[in-house]
Amino acid sequence: MVPDKQPDQTAKKTETPLIPRRTPTQRRSQERLARIVRATGELCGERGVDGVTMDAIAERAGTSIGSLYQFFPNRDALLQMLAERNVADLNKLLDARDAPEMAALPLAELVDAMIAPFVSFHEAHPGYFEVLFAPPGSTALRAIRGRLRAHLRRRVERLFRLRAPHLSAVKRRRLALTAVESGRALMQYIEHNVSPNERPAYRAELRSMLVAYLEPWIGDAEEG
Repeated sequence: MVPDKQPDQTAKKTETPLIPRRTPTQRRSQERLARIVRATGELCGERGVDGVTMDAIAERAGTSIGSLYQFFPNRDALLQMLAERNVADLNKLLDARDAPEMAALPLAELVDAMIAPFVSFHEAHPGYFEVLFAPPGSTALRAIRGRLRAHLRRRVERLFRLRAPHLSAVKRRRLALTAVESGRALMQYIEHNVSPNERPAYRAELRSMLVAYLEPWIGDAEEG
């Protein structure tokens, strides 16, 4: 996977700080904000980030453009909140499954357990791939993306360390990075370029690929 491009160091443009204008405290405002964030994700999933405007978000969320700007100074600030919420929700989902017992599973089941959360997460969080992995994005989005990718690699590396402690740290890092980045890229392609009825078959191909790649190194869990 080609790393994200670094910002042009010669550019003089200063990006607007990507922070919400205000944090709602009343229930009605909180619900409106939730609708706005959800609408942003849906539209990003349907049109891609570049095809989404503040007017379209307001229309989908059933609110006025003025109300939208009460919360966010610009679209990038809204995308940043969406990305931050997606990452937090994904980490909660993974934390619920990230048990040492996973390391003792048969390899095919372990790969299934690694893939399944991302399938269900994508279905529940439209626009996840577009917002977090559609380059280049703002500096803030690139930073969130980088933290997420590093976090995912560390999680997988920890599983591999529990499963195959005989491997060197360098080899575990390489295996984890390759598994995470290739799996993420193919999952992104499958979820957005393959018809829904064909996706299970392509996910099975992704599973087979990862099992074949990992088998020589972590095919058998360590005893004791």
